[in-house]
Amino acid sequence: MSKSQIKRLHQQQELEKGVNLEDEDDNPVPVQRKGPANRFAFFDDEEEKETGSQSDEVNEEGTEPSSSAQKNNKKKAKKNKKKGKKGTDEPEETENQMLARLAAMNVKEAKKAGAEGNTSSLEELMKIDMKLFDTSAEVKRKLGKAFKEVALPGQPEEHSWPQGKRATGRIIKNKPRWFPDRPYGSVESVSMVQKQKEGDNTWFALKHNTFYEQRERMFWMAEDAMNVGIIQEIFSDAPYHLNSVLMLAHVNRMSEDLNQAADMIERGIWYVDQHAASTFEPFNWRHRMDYTDYENRVFYLLLHRHMLNAAHKRCWETALNTGKLIFKLDPVRDPLAMMSIIDVFALKAKQYTWILDVFEAAKKFKKLHLLPNWPYSVALAKYFVAKTDEDKEQAESELCTAIRHFPSVVVAIMDLLQIHPDSAVMNCKMLTSFTADNEHDSLKLLVKIYTKQTEEIWKVPETLLFLEGATRKVATSNDSKDREECDEWKEKRFKMYHGRSPNVDRLGELLEVIPSTSISDPVPPKNGRCGYLKNGQTARVLADNSFLGGLLHSLLPHFDGENSFQEQLNRYGSDFLQFIMNQFNGPENGDPEQVAARWMEHREGLEPRGAGDVIQFQIEEPFELPRIPGERRDNQEEQNDNDRENN
Repeated sequence: MSKSQIKRLHQQQELEKGVNLEDEDDNPVPVQRKGPANRFAFFDDEEEKETGSQSDEVNEEGTEPSSSAQKNNKKKAKKNKKKGKKGTDEPEETENQMLARLAAMNVKEAKKAGAEGNTSSLEELMKIDMKLFDTSAEVKRKLGKAFKEVALPGQPEEHSWPQGKRATGRIIKNKPRWFPDRPYGSVESVSMVQKQKEGDNTWFALKHNTFYEQRERMFWMAEDAMNVGIIQEIFSDAPYHLNSVLMLAHVNRMSEDLNQAADMIERGIWYVDQHAASTFEPFNWRHRMDYTDYENRVFYLLLHRHMLNAAHKRCWETALNTGKLIFKLDPVRDPLAMMSIIDVFALKAKQYTWILDVFEAAKKFKKLHLLPNWPYSVALAKYFVAKTDEDKEQAESELCTAIRHFPSVVVAIMDLLQIHPDSAVMNCKMLTSFTADNEHDSLKLLVKIYTKQTEEIWKVPETLLFLEGATRKVATSNDSKDREECDEWKEKRFKMYHGRSPNVDRLGELLEVIPSTSISDPVPPKNGRCGYLKNGQTARVLADNSFLGGLLHSLLPHFDGENSFQEQLNRYGSDFLQFIMNQFNGPENGDPEQVAARWMEHREGLEPRGAGDVIQFQIEEPFELPRIPGERRDNQEEQNDNDRENN
């Protein structure tokens, strides 16, 4: 059929639908066209005459398909008409009904996923987005394209590079006005080496050359004397001396020059990234850096300050992403206690599902339910994602459980927001200030950190009503199971938080919750290592440096993150020694991280030993290996031997 025939057929079908839908004659009756005549119909007729013969040769039975297509179209029209009549009889679904139906579908899918065990691993949840380290980019995303940075007339743009050059860096992109990266001395001042490999994990460490070591010693002297002038001289001589960069950023922040302070921190992070090992991937979960190495600590501190700078600018996604990077550098020991603050950034970034998934994924690995911040954050996350009354009741139940486990958090929130509770809450013994003050110092520090960081979340009227309702429900409960749960967790808190954690103390100093002792090395690890010593400092002979202590530390290096073997023996006496012997003789020999986790579980039921039960490994003189015959000895060694013989 030609195009004109098909066109006329469709026009005829449309007209016949309006006249009689039930007429199914094979020979359609021509219908007179209504309205104005088509002035170009003559050209269609001519085209039909020219192409009609060709179309007839190709398809002699062209009229038969047209009639069958016409019948099918009539039947479809009848069906659609019947469906339309049936649809008009049914009432339309309202918006509330649609939301309820979708919520029910989501609940079913969530239950199905939970039954199948489709929970994401902690490695997947801590995956880092390399595009979320720039605070200015997040501000642009929030404010829109209208607020792009515009350079003033006659001034070059900060981020505009000359032709042929571009920004570098995986974590932080450098800026054109920064000092060029040049080597100091014969080799690079800072380098990174692969230290060791434990299973699937690869450990890296930073190294300093002689030039950098001299500047580091000068920095120690300046920090001890609190002389900023010397630090400025070090910075002018070596613009990428990392501890000087960190200290000058702190000075600028104290003088309220926040932009310059943030710029200094970004320089330091970029410099470490540029001098990293070729095999080091900062976003790889299996690539780690040990905080006990002194050279690595400044990288941790630079990232932590960058996270706090992003939080100060209310760039919560950048802060959360940076927190993930810090945590993944050493997730087992967590030297900066990121699990005590990362949930706050997730709440403010509205990553509620992420909080729930991390809590389930790390429940056994990090025991997040034993920290005071995570039960409250999980309850808040469930409250914010609640769509139905059942979801809100579940969120309230989670908050009631958190209050029974850690009631001092509610007391701290009420004091911080200056809320006067009603008589029912005041008469509850565990919700009084007296009971909260009697908690251990380590727990009070964690509570203080959490309440200070979440103050703006709790002061929202809806959230405050949610907290008041759950608190009143706990205070007025007469259920015996609830009272037993409160008593049980009171004993748990007393056993778990009887000591101070250096990781939490370090976090408290970095957040300025407690007074800081050092900017460049807050709360140094007791088993820390450094490639060189301070001027006038002598190598100490610690218990861990003894033969037995060194052997145990080489076999089981992950005990309690930072506490030395001497401290473990002082606190737990023969129980600790017996546990070590059981690990060697028992069938549960395994990964050192698993052994350390088993010890942390075992010691929860132990009471610290008294002074009489302390077992100490000490040596009066440094242990010296026998000398190889024929080995050269310098004059100083010979003089020392003569002095020993004379004595």
